[in-house]
Amino acid sequence: MDAKARNCLLQHREALEKDIKTSYIMDYMIGDGVLTVSEEEKVKNEPTRQQKAAMLIKMILKKDNYCYISFYKALLQEGYKDLAALLHGGIPVISSSNGKDSLVGVTSYVKTVLCEGGVPQRPVVFVTRKKLVHTIRQKLLKLDGEPGWVTIYGMAGCGKSVLAAEAVRDHTLLEGCFPGGVHWLSVGKQDKSGLLMKLQNLCTRLDQDESFSQRLPLNIEEAKDRLRILMLRKHPRSLLILDDVWDPWVLKAFDNQCQILLTTRDRSVTDSVMGPKYVIPVESGLGKEKGLEILSLFVNMKKADLPEQAHSIIKECKVVECCHWRILTDLLHKWNQS
Repeated sequence: MDAKARNCLLQHREALEKDIKTSYIMDYMIGDGVLTVSEEEKVKNEPTRQQKAAMLIKMILKKDNYCYISFYKALLQEGYKDLAALLHGGIPVISSSNGKDSLVGVTSYVKTVLCEGGVPQRPVVFVTRKKLVHTIRQKLLKLDGEPGWVTIYGMAGCGKSVLAAEAVRDHTLLEGCFPGGVHWLSVGKQDKSGLLMKLQNLCTRLDQDESFSQRLPLNIEEAKDRLRILMLRKHPRSLLILDDVWDPWVLKAFDNQCQILLTTRDRSVTDSVMGPKYVIPVESGLGKEKGLEILSLFVNMKKADLPEQAHSIIKECKVVECCHWRILTDLLHKWNQS
């Protein structure tokens, strides 16, 4: 981690430990690939909320710039805008050795838009699925500035969230179709109080100067109206990404003339909403060769040079059947440290 980022984190450590709740923040960071499930369990085993926060920050201090950025975005995502502001000055600049991103379309403009919108970074181990990403982008282009829904659906762990993030990692798409920006919201399985909190956090992010209202919406209907006004007046021609939607009733809160990309395990979640709908299925398996490619990237070896042990790990992770990224990452960490 850069000295500037580390010093900023140390400077504001006390305030962070005092105020943050770690659960949703760790979910976001695991999705970014900068925190493992075993590290999450270590934090959860701490007895108090403040001790959990202290353990998480201790872990972050031992990690790299990507972890700092992920933590910053997680704070924004979960409504800790004041705490995120404390860390903003320490955000490190990420650049590759040749000064350009390794994949076409990712410019400094794209990185800024996605960082501000809370879109997860690429996982540490990243394998492209160009055909699927292209298909998603084509469906987004079909929205053509009009309200509508693009749904990515598939089994748990098949990479829906990674695909959604990768689809918007494109300069031409953002500049031409979503000049108002991209806003990522991790939804998950929620009851009404949980959904209201998510909506309140989203409205706060979209109205950081509090020009529309100085109090939070008190119920889901009020939050829906607030979101509609904010998207119409402050963020026109922007894309709202709803990650991991479980229940159709949740989408009614977002059925307000927005352009929406969502991920879900249930293809039917959009059956009751209005507007054009486009669906992209994601198969549950990557196959053995893709699994070996992931492993080779993780351990920095050519695929042909992987030992026989690699095939056993792929089999144990059941990459062919479910490709569960958390399990795969944890097992690879263990192998890399052995």
